[in-house]
Amino acid sequence: MAQGPGDLEGLRQRFLEGTGRSQFHPAGGSSRSTYDGQAVYHSNELLICSDCHVMHASMQHNYAGTTDPVMGISSFPFEPTPNPNLLKYNKLDLCLSCHDNVAGVPDVMGADVNGLTQRAGGHFEAPESNPATGHNLGYNVGPSTGFDICMRCHFGGTFATAQVTCVDCHTPHGYGNARNLQWASDPGAEPIFGLFVNPAASGMARYEAANVGYGTLDNNTLREVTSICIDCHHTFSGSYYVDPNGNGIHERHPAYNSEYNSTNTIAQGAAKGSTDPAHWNAGTGAGFDVPRVRFIVQGADTFAGTQVVDANTNGVFCLSCHYVHGSDNAFGLVWSNAQYGAGPSACDQCHNKSGL
Repeated sequence: MAQGPGDLEGLRQRFLEGTGRSQFHPAGGSSRSTYDGQAVYHSNELLICSDCHVMHASMQHNYAGTTDPVMGISSFPFEPTPNPNLLKYNKLDLCLSCHDNVAGVPDVMGADVNGLTQRAGGHFEAPESNPATGHNLGYNVGPSTGFDICMRCHFGGTFATAQVTCVDCHTPHGYGNARNLQWASDPGAEPIFGLFVNPAASGMARYEAANVGYGTLDNNTLREVTSICIDCHHTFSGSYYVDPNGNGIHERHPAYNSEYNSTNTIAQGAAKGSTDPAHWNAGTGAGFDVPRVRFIVQGADTFAGTQVVDANTNGVFCLSCHYVHGSDNAFGLVWSNAQYGAGPSACDQCHNKSGL
């Protein structure tokens, strides 16, 4: 897919041509009700309408006829101000009524009530706080359709203050893709994303970072999950932006992006002396004072395949350095080093330059 700086060619191809991303969907709707053998909540038989919708903006009791609260309702009678689409609350508060500080449900905000060591997606800070540590959740985010999403940053919006909401990246009604992930630019046209969970994990442990791996087949049968990131962060990857003059000297750090035919492996830098494949494979020494960064594996379509450490098939991608929701560190980084800022911790896992 072609790219360019001023005409936003990549975005035009997605939104205007009509033969772009919408042709990619390999399996529609309910045919994908599970991934990794696990049923997906908010999808098919686990799509519970009353979790989010109320018919008349009024409930005098729950389904058992008692006054015990149900998920998302703290007391009865429940008579809120009616919301669009019959929602119980506004979109963001509705999501957070379950996904913040509720045991047994993935907790995406602040400290984790489920006690995970590190959530695979990291965590958000308070909505509309414009944090330096991750994405900025907003209450009044505009539509996530067509060019509307682009307006948050372009044509009057600013990237620095742009807000996101949960349903930009997750479809609330589901269709069986991992984590109910979707393209914000073209929801419903997604390929299957290569996010795989350790089959030995269960319950909330399925959201532990150590139990999640990432693979890609470099095509629309199975794309890397960070294909989602391109929608907003499209100038941070792809051959045009990484090496605009084509001389092999990177102006931006490579990030695995098979949709733009911009793939990388750690071994590819060895010829120029920029990476040390043997050091990456060994997993000790400089840079490994922090856990091994997450990596994408070419050709991996199972969790076991995503765990194979091999510089010839391992590539760095958005999630190597950033948690998608955010973290305790600046820029949502997966590591922090008080003395050196963003390096050499983790950077030297691939590059081995510090001599430490």
